[in-house]
Amino acid sequence: MESTGDHMMSQWKLLATWNRLGLLLGLMLVCLLGIYLVMWRAMNHSLEQLQQEVANLDKESQVLIQKTASLKALEMEINALREKLAARVQQFPEQIESKDFRRDVMEIAKRRQVTVRVWKPEGPLPGLQHSKASIPIALRVEGGFQGTVQFLDDLRQLAWVESIPSIVIAGGPKKGDSSLLITNLVLHGLTPLGIDHVQQLLKI
Repeated sequence: MESTGDHMMSQWKLLATWNRLGLLLGLMLVCLLGIYLVMWRAMNHSLEQLQQEVANLDKESQVLIQKTASLKALEMEINALREKLAARVQQFPEQIESKDFRRDVMEIAKRRQVTVRVWKPEGPLPGLQHSKASIPIALRVEGGFQGTVQFLDDLRQLAWVESIPSIVIAGGPKKGDSSLLITNLVLHGLTPLGIDHVQQLLKI
């Protein structure tokens, strides 16, 4: 009995030459198409991954550009603050005492026509040279609206004033046709130690 392989071989021999070539060509095309489909899928997947990586890199690049711009803006602000601080340091007195604080404030109050009702601590501060970087001073001031605003603005310009963290303004009694304002505030005055700290910061 003829085997399947022998039967197929005999049938193959019966085919004309051009039929054999057609079958072989068809098989080759099918194989090539299969290889192409496998490679195309792999390449398409790789291309999608590459496109995703490019998109991620583009996002990271945009974030980096924004951070760089923010850093430059921050650097400009720091330089501006350093220049402002350097100009203020030049106004620092060589020697400063607690009585200098009160004298400067009283001069401003007189110039702006406001009255200082409360000053705490009242007496001179002993050991100011060796105290912490700044000391709090509580004030209560009475005056007209314009004079009070100008007083506060002048107060901020004093070289030894570190900050004015608290300002509370309330209506007071009438004086003639206008009402007085009562202003309670706390300012922090730089001590010699605080002035030295500021000068050291400018050297960094």
